[in-house]
Amino acid sequence: MKQTLLSFLLAVSCFAMHAQNEVVLHLAPRLGDAAFSLNQAVNHPGGTYQMKYTRFEYYISEIKITHDGGQVTPCTDLYLLVRPSLDSMYSLGQMPGIVNVEAITFSIGVPQAVNHLDPAAYPAGHPLAPQNPEMHWGWVSGYRFAAIEGYAGTNLSQNFQIHSLGDANYKTLTVSTNADQVAPDRKIIRLIADYQQTVKSINISGGLVVHGSSGAAVTLLNNFKNVVFKAATSSVYTDPAFTGKFSVSPNPVSNATPTLAYSLPAGSGYALTVSDLTGKILVNQTLVAGENQKLALEKLPSAGLYLLHLWHNGNAVAIEKLVVLN
Repeated sequence: MKQTLLSFLLAVSCFAMHAQNEVVLHLAPRLGDAAFSLNQAVNHPGGTYQMKYTRFEYYISEIKITHDGGQVTPCTDLYLLVRPSLDSMYSLGQMPGIVNVEAITFSIGVPQAVNHLDPAAYPAGHPLAPQNPEMHWGWVSGYRFAAIEGYAGTNLSQNFQIHSLGDANYKTLTVSTNADQVAPDRKIIRLIADYQQTVKSINISGGLVVHGSSGAAVTLLNNFKNVVFKAATSSVYTDPAFTGKFSVSPNPVSNATPTLAYSLPAGSGYALTVSDLTGKILVNQTLVAGENQKLALEKLPSAGLYLLHLWHNGNAVAIEKLVVLN
């Protein structure tokens, strides 16, 4: 059984190296340390008063993936209208030849060549088609690159609205990150997006309405560029549909045997693999469903970074990093 499982996983690994992968972008929305939700009161980044969002929308465009020693693969004609939710997953398309992702580059807003076209020319459901509430400002200015609204200040009584637009304010950023092979034909790039930071250095305590291309509208887009996005560094990946638990401790580990703690929903087809960064599988083991299970892992051969994959019926449902110090 173990040999069969090992052969299957090795085949999956080889297939993933050569197959045409779908690349998915997962934006994990946050308000500081809390999960994002509209109408949730949090502290302003300045820390002296509270705020809450009632509307939060923005565009992402001109996405490029840097991979495999500096190669760059663009996502052609792809536009995302982001309305944050717990599982903000966006397919970036099929990308043959991508093995090791090194960074993702994207822009906040709509590029100038597209910004002044007719929204009615796009089919219903397209991100650039007419929206409700509206994201298109007009023929001259084009689209709202970002539109946020809410309440702040004493008793959350002061309304704020910041709608940012303008070709000159089109902002591009790059985040160094990797991607996880979560299925034989699918990779996921996972970023944390801390939307609390979008109003950093913007005083909204007394109310504020800015619709345009200057002042707070520019600061908002600069915050998107500089302080909102970062690579996820804790759990490499967890399938949003996975309802179990999966963790390893101590982590980092030094002169000790790490222990895997897990709870698995009823069913079969669960397996654990531990691999090094070359993809070599060092541990493979079938896991049985159940609550509050523990498994002592074999001592790993050398210091370094290892990846623990929890598989269910051939798909990775959770991946953790394990750091071995010596």
